[in-house]
Amino acid sequence: MEGKVRKVQISGRDLFLCDGLIDAGMTTQLGIAVKGLHYKRSEKSRPDVPALSSAADIDPAVVKGDPFFQRLKAVAGQMFPGETLSDLRAYVNSSIYGDSYFAHRDCPETSPNITVLYYANLIWQTDWGGETIFYNDDEDAVLAVSPRPGRLVVGRGAILHRANVPTRSCYEERLTVAYKLTSSGPK
Repeated sequence: MEGKVRKVQISGRDLFLCDGLIDAGMTTQLGIAVKGLHYKRSEKSRPDVPALSSAADIDPAVVKGDPFFQRLKAVAGQMFPGETLSDLRAYVNSSIYGDSYFAHRDCPETSPNITVLYYANLIWQTDWGGETIFYNDDEDAVLAVSPRPGRLVVGRGAILHRANVPTRSCYEERLTVAYKLTSSGPK
């Protein structure tokens, strides 16, 4: 499958922006499916902040056998070759105007774990906001990633980041699949 991959480093940690690696049929199927999930306002960016966004957990048994998650794990393996990857958690975030996210890391700073973020909306307009902001270890914003439909961001979970919620002009939910993997680390 043809696609475009761009690699960046943030505070010495690799991050890959990937477009065109998920086929159009799977993108459409997933975009429809995530709209029908049951979301609960229980997701916290960090333990010390309130739950101001909604999420739907994906059953680990579904993750193991689902072609979409198999594809995401294969892409993560291509970006981080030679590492042993194991499922940790998969869920879908749903945010609307007025929700809030906080800067956080998906794992401890020294962990080699990997997060795959998939932007699940079938349409997204630039004026709707919703970018994911990545910060260096000095807490300076160094990269904003637009929530382009079907885009993947694959990187070390230890990179500090924060999702932006949709702007007032957006009447869509911002839907992202977060797939977290343990990693044996670089060989």
